Amino acid sequence: MDEILVLNLGFRVVGGAREAFNPDVWTVAWEDFDKTLRLTARTAILASRGPFPKTLTEPQKEVRKASFYWSRDPDLPYRIWPLIVPEDGGPPKIPLNVEDAKTQMFDFVKRFELAGSSLGRGSHRIAASVAVKWGRHSYIEKGQVEGRSRPVVVRIE
Repeated sequence: MDEILVLNLGFRVVGGAREAFNPDVWTVAWEDFDKTLRLTARTAILASRGPFPKTLTEPQKEVRKASFYWSRDPDLPYRIWPLIVPEDGGPPKIPLNVEDAKTQMFDFVKRFELAGSSLGRGSHRIAASVAVKWGRHSYIEKGQVEGRSRPVVVRIE
């Protein structure tokens, strides 16, 4: 009851948005003056009790932005390149290759801490809820994906 329960949540966005994030699209977007892609991810931890789950944590919001720029770096394979900017105050990152750019933009790792006393004694089924959305651009339509993890049983004594 006195200990802190640490939950690490990892997820990635797959599908059309990830596939459209490539050098050919970056160049077309640059030429169309559509130079940024912004993702908003909301995550929360839920207690699975019946049809209406109880939210155990406040939903956490994370925003990532890819800003396309004209690179003069001879080590980068393409002229138009993304700069990944986390809007939570972290430093901007320049990906090393296309796969690294997709990973930095679409892969997430979140950490949650819950006090054992907030759950109470007994067995609890805990799951994570995730929603990611983005706006319309010249290369992709506005969209949103949602998901929920499989429940994990936690026993508090």
